[in-house]
Amino acid sequence: MSEKLLQLDAVTIRFGGLTAVSEVDLSIGHGELVGLIGPNGAGKTTMFNLITGVYQPTSGQVLFGGRGLLGLRPHHRTRMGMARTFQNIRLFGSMSVLDNVRAAMQLHRRDGWRQALWRGNQARESERGVESKARELLAIFGLEERCQENALGLPYGEQRRLEIVRALATSPRLLLLDEPAAGMNPTEKVELARLIRLVQERFKISVLLVEHDMKVVMSVCERIAVLDYGRKIAEGSPVEIRRNPNVIAAYLGQEVADA
Repeated sequence: MSEKLLQLDAVTIRFGGLTAVSEVDLSIGHGELVGLIGPNGAGKTTMFNLITGVYQPTSGQVLFGGRGLLGLRPHHRTRMGMARTFQNIRLFGSMSVLDNVRAAMQLHRRDGWRQALWRGNQARESERGVESKARELLAIFGLEERCQENALGLPYGEQRRLEIVRALATSPRLLLLDEPAAGMNPTEKVELARLIRLVQERFKISVLLVEHDMKVVMSVCERIAVLDYGRKIAEGSPVEIRRNPNVIAAYLGQEVADA
């Protein structure tokens, strides 16, 4: 097994004459919680799209568990153990809370279409197992009592939690969280930080977190990489990043650095 779960080597992507990400190296170890920060337009979401297969790099390579991912589409990468949330919530709006999670769990069902079509014993047993696991996940995140409600009827903070639960339902080895604190109030952000730590510790998975709220990032991440204009300008522990003069100048500002 590769020492690093995720490895980006000199990854670059260009859109016409625009270089969105330039020769970025980044690695994430098994069970590690890493932050990715930078100003708006720095290339953070583009990095997520490169990792998950929405975009293919112009040059460089992305490896997952030691395997090159060139040409693999997003659903193939999900099967390999990647899951992500989105900056803008993308729940299945016409479905219940429970069905949002059950839908994600179909990825790893082993009963075939014939069993599903004829409602055979194997299919019924599989469905019971899926619902049981879905309810267990919802209970961990305090959402089981909401399971029959419409997903978009939840308060905003609970919709964010549900999106994380849905991602976990695919049994990932790497969870990518794209600005999960966006739109949350201070109390919800404190709870989110607790949940991110819970996810890493309880599910023993790696987490890559993109987030603008520095209190959340600094409180949960073991290591932080910083992008500016598509280039990585720094990487280190939260303390090192807070004191890095390049990061202060490009992103944090002296006020945050002194906090």
